[in-house]
Amino acid sequence: MVAGRFEQAIEWADRALHDQPRLVTAIRIKLVAKAHLGRLDEARADLGRLLVLDPGFTIARYRAMLAPAAVPKFLDCFVAGLRLAGLPEE
Repeated sequence: MVAGRFEQAIEWADRALHDQPRLVTAIRIKLVAKAHLGRLDEARADLGRLLVLDPGFTIARYRAMLAPAAVPKFLDCFVAGLRLAGLPEE
């Protein structure tokens, strides 16, 4: 993702979701990658799917969950994609 390999990230996520359709990590990766590719309608659809599985998910919660261990460049990439897809800050 951080290297800009968004199409590959989507392919990986699709493979993971084939076996585990409720895997929120894969859904997040897929929606962030689509958002960075400008496929915002698809990213928003994936965001809706994610919020059904994790209704309290926000950017603030994601930052709190990852901040202690995340590489800043990775976190920035994901947060930017989540924002593009329309995830609320709080």
